[in-house]
Amino acid sequence: MRKIVLSWLIVGLFSAHGYAGFDQRDDVAKWLDEAGDVGFTRAEVLQYLSQTKAKPSIVPILRNAPESKLLWRGYQQRLVTPSRINLGRKFLEQHATQLNLVAQETGVDAAIIAAIAGIESNYGNNMGKHLALRVLATLSFDYPRRSQFYQRQLAEFFRLSHSQGLDPMLVKGSAAGAVGMGQFIPTSYRDFALDGDGDGRIDLFHSEADNFASIANYLARHGWQANEPWLLEVDTKVDPVWVSKKAKRQGITLEQWQRRGILVPELADKMREFNLYAFSTENEAEHRLGGANFYAITRYNHSLWYSRAVVEIAQGIAKP
Repeated sequence: MRKIVLSWLIVGLFSAHGYAGFDQRDDVAKWLDEAGDVGFTRAEVLQYLSQTKAKPSIVPILRNAPESKLLWRGYQQRLVTPSRINLGRKFLEQHATQLNLVAQETGVDAAIIAAIAGIESNYGNNMGKHLALRVLATLSFDYPRRSQFYQRQLAEFFRLSHSQGLDPMLVKGSAAGAVGMGQFIPTSYRDFALDGDGDGRIDLFHSEADNFASIANYLARHGWQANEPWLLEVDTKVDPVWVSKKAKRQGITLEQWQRRGILVPELADKMREFNLYAFSTENEAEHRLGGANFYAITRYNHSLWYSRAVVEIAQGIAKP
């Protein structure tokens, strides 16, 4: 019954605006007044929006993201699969020259870059089937909980389309409006995407080198530290009060964790700061210590589940 009621609420939310196109709505006009220069003229933006229909089916996709619905074990079984790891090994071998060059320049391990590409787009094989403008317009004006965030993305999407000579009506991406092998939202495209192949333009739609450089740059800009651990296993019992529920940049040193009875690698820098995280299973939770590199991955996706999945896929890819 609850699902039926929720479905009717979603339908009601979208039908509340009748069948008026986005170009005829007061909230869209207000957004345009406040968005500033988006590259295209106001008339051009309204023309694109007049041809765009809301897509209410994407809202449940965001609400039911597996990171928020599954125990870690179920999430792990869905994402950290032998097939994804095997494809990742082939991907790493195929693109070894480019990936290793980016790794040398940024300090971000090639296997980590590959793992993110594997989760986000199946190594570039599925970069999204949704029309990005339709998705972003729907989430901007018919998803109140995150409307401000998506209105910023919509404005940046128009700027991006204009600067890159893209037809906004044809660009495809994810159900959240992200594009490319690394699934960058428009503001991340603006802030972190790089020209990896040296052709003078940034193209996450077609250039593998640009995608590799951009994924690595995102992590590097969020504090990735070369040759430091990704995630450390914890096999001893822990005090629940030690556990951080959300990713944190600052923690306590490995030396202090060692004093609490947790075994740490002998060669690890004992002055590096780490936080303790719990991962739910059907039985007792599993625990891991995450430092700067784990934190950097959580900036890509704030879910602890996602970030551990990246690490485990990368470990599988890098395993001899």
